[in-house]
Formats: sequence, structure tokens, C-alpha cells
Amino acid sequence: MNRAWIKYAVALLTAAGLVALWTLRPGMDVSAPSATPLHVEADCDSALRACAARSDSVDIALQLGPPVRPMQVFTIQVRTLRGTLGADARVDVQFQMRDMDMGINRYRLAIDADGVWRGSALLPVCSSGRSDWIAQVEISTAKRRWTAELPFTVVPP
Repeated sequence: MNRAWIKYAVALLTAAGLVALWTLRPGMDVSAPSATPLHVEADCDSALRACAARSDSVDIALQLGPPVRPMQVFTIQVRTLRGTLGADARVDVQFQMRDMDMGINRYRLAIDADGVWRGSALLPVCSSGRSDWIAQVEISTAKRRWTAELPFTVVPP
């Protein structure tokens, strides 16, 4: 009986310790901020020219390439047109097709000395011959998140 009581006490103390660590750990009680959608200008193809996406606090411009061809490296640029993102900002761009699984095509951009977020990407060839893609931009800081979906077209191989 004594051993069973010790096992029960150890299990109870372990559970209480895990709960205490979880709740007392700094930052654990703060949930991630919900994303603010950026409003994308109509009829823009960011593989042809820079396209703007706007919100109440920040405006950005996304430029891909040009050109953007499957299986060829191209550049990604995100510029801030209005507002600031801050030193802790993270800018990711993911490329997808609607209703077509093209794998994971996610890239993290790095800020340069001019304040432009830059990166390089490579897209696969679509086996069905489609060339319509969507660049999903996600910008996050400690306090805010923004998202935008910018459609673009790749040049056929």
C-alpha cells in the first residue's frame, strides 16, 4: 500500500509541475495575433510588375522576377510602400495553385540594407500545363500579422 501511495504522489506532483511550467512560462499565455488581410489591387500580375497590397497600417508591393518560369530561379521582392514592419518582422511567401497540389513552395525573405525584403524561388512544372499561381504573402511581427494572396502567371517552359 505504501508503494502505491508513493507512485500516486509522484504522478500527481509531476502533473502539477507540468501544468505550472506551462502556465508560468513567459509568453505562453499570449496567443498569436490574428492575421489582417491586405487588399490586393485588382487585375495585377506580380510576375509582370509590382503589385500593391494595402491595409489600414501598412502597404506593400510584391514583385516576382520578371520573368517567372518553371524550373528556373527567380527573385522575390517585397517593399513597404507605407508604414513600417520593424526589425522583428518576418516575411514568408508561399506559392500554390488553386485546386492543385504542387508541393511545398515556401520561402522566407531577408531584409537588405535598402529595407527591401528579398529572396529567390524555384517553381515546379505543372504536369497539366497550368500556369496560374498564387503568391501567398505572410508578414508577422511580435504584435501584428498580415496576409495577402496575389495571383500571377508563369511563362510556359
